[in-house]
Amino acid sequence: LAQGIGGRRRAPRRGVSSGAQSWPPLRQSLLAALRSHAMLDFGLLVCLVVVAVVVLSTLVSSVLELCRRTPPAASKRREATCTDEEQPSASRKVVAVIGGGLSGLVCCKRFLDEGMEVVAFERSDKLGGVWVWRPGADGKTYASLRANVHKERLQLEYFPMPKSWARYPSHWQLQEYLEAFVRHFDLARLYKTRTEVTACSFDEASESWTLRYRGVGEEEERSLQVDAVAMCVGQACEPYAPTYPGQETFRGRIMHTVEYRGQADFQGKRVMVVGAGAASGTDVAQDLSFGAQQVFLSVRKGIILLPRFVGGRPNAEWFERNFWNYVPLAWLYRLIVLSFSMVMSETFGTGSDVKHGIPVPTVMETLRTGLDECRLADMTTTDCCNLTQRVAMGAVRLKGAIERFEETGVRFQDGSFEELDAVIWATGFKRDSAGLCCRVGREGEESKSLRLWRMVWHPSLPNFACCLQTHPYGSHWAVADAEARWIATVFAGRVSLPPADRREKAAAEVAEHQSQ
Repeated sequence: LAQGIGGRRRAPRRGVSSGAQSWPPLRQSLLAALRSHAMLDFGLLVCLVVVAVVVLSTLVSSVLELCRRTPPAASKRREATCTDEEQPSASRKVVAVIGGGLSGLVCCKRFLDEGMEVVAFERSDKLGGVWVWRPGADGKTYASLRANVHKERLQLEYFPMPKSWARYPSHWQLQEYLEAFVRHFDLARLYKTRTEVTACSFDEASESWTLRYRGVGEEEERSLQVDAVAMCVGQACEPYAPTYPGQETFRGRIMHTVEYRGQADFQGKRVMVVGAGAASGTDVAQDLSFGAQQVFLSVRKGIILLPRFVGGRPNAEWFERNFWNYVPLAWLYRLIVLSFSMVMSETFGTGSDVKHGIPVPTVMETLRTGLDECRLADMTTTDCCNLTQRVAMGAVRLKGAIERFEETGVRFQDGSFEELDAVIWATGFKRDSAGLCCRVGREGEESKSLRLWRMVWHPSLPNFACCLQTHPYGSHWAVADAEARWIATVFAGRVSLPPADRREKAAAEVAEHQSQ
């Protein structure tokens, strides 16, 4: 176009170069205008493409979210069938749920979604499991307990927690949340409270389960035949307590954190907490330090203290899905965050953990984990408040491994001795097998201990599953709900499991590993 408008080439004028003469001012201005318009059009095109991609991705995400939240017509029909009182129970699969904690409640909800008939059992008088405050021996919660997973990851996706709650709810709030969950999904009608199941027997001929149960404190047993059983007694069934030489001669009190309710019983006493645990050891040690005369925390190896908040955000948010997951060598980012958490105590003006005698893993110990998140998690304990500050103030003193007990105290492997009034084990629970609340197995072969495939399924008995027998790093509640959904789809026949021999082999390998 510019050449057409420019016409023929003229002879150059005197004093003007041929190059300048060959591009007249009009042609140059037209070319500049065309170039600017082309760049403008290109920029507009890029902007339009970006906007189109964003709009399209938003629409696709909205449609997928709508499809995920909106049950299909078949599911609606199943839900209608489940709540139809005129529908005879014989036409539906009957499932027994043992346990009224979080895992039992989500299993009941998932089974109802699949159109099953549910009969549930709970030994206590309230639903909610370990989160229900009970001051006596039946309780498992201490007064100062708070969740060590922030509420956005703890809450169930279809039943959010109130926005006004703190990021880490107290056990009182979690009990309130579970009570609201029971009311919302009308689960209380399914439960026989103050009822304990004594045995679950599988009959090969009828391919069904027979449950024997009785009221708490009663001798007379009753039986119930069901199609499937979901054992939801959780993982805090049987506490693990180590033994040391001379322990029987100790004149003080020895207990497990599962028995700890608060510091009132230990005012003015010298108490030692053994083990940091995932959170309970540091929690109890700090709670005791505000009333006891002196608190000791005994740990055998270095620990990584992970504050609940790192950089003003809940610690788990640094490890969730974000753009770092798509960056090469993302493990390096995770290692930096963990290292950063070890010196976060500097923010409070107390100095580093090492400065005050809190042992931390060495560089070689960290590298020997292969920077594997699961192995690093085993070295990590959640700091409920600021353990470093309590140690710096002398309220909590760190001690090493125990050598033996004596009448008035404990002698440690470094030769030191401390007089004690009480010792509290923060050593977790037994996980070498499923510590069941009743005997399970084929008729005449029932046992309270068994192996599990994927920590969920019985390797050889059909239609028997355990929910939340594993110990995940992160939200236990999300894992319980995922397992409940898996169990429900298998019981409903929509998903199949691998052959029994494969499940048995894998379960045996896990059992052997856990026994070492």
